Amino acid sequence: MGNRVVVPGCGRASGAAGGTGQLGRGRLIPTRQSQRGAEDSQACTVSIDGLSTSTTDAQLRNLLNSIGPIQMFKMLPQQRKAIAKFHNPQHALSFQVSFNRHMIDLSHIDVSLIDKQIMLKSFLR
Repeated sequence: MGNRVVVPGCGRASGAAGGTGQLGRGRLIPTRQSQRGAEDSQACTVSIDGLSTSTTDAQLRNLLNSIGPIQMFKMLPQQRKAIAKFHNPQHALSFQVSFNRHMIDLSHIDVSLIDKQIMLKSFLR
């Protein structure tokens, strides 16, 4: 047998116990522990930032509904952002994982999970 070099922190098991996710095909895949954390906090709301001025309400609704049913949707064109609330926290997490840094109308959107307090501040602006 040839010599093997062991590099700490590399390999399949690295980071899995922490619940922060594992890498798969260049994407962060949430572990059961991190998914449970999202459900516990009820992070059903997503903020979509960096929208193009030409992005329409219908385009975003179609994107959101491709993941799951939405409870609330508000577009804020002056801020180039939108806020949406899913019925299921897992759908919000899936939307973030699937569409963060996704390009729509030649603009990369940023999708983040937000809590109720941040959502209220966005509406009051």
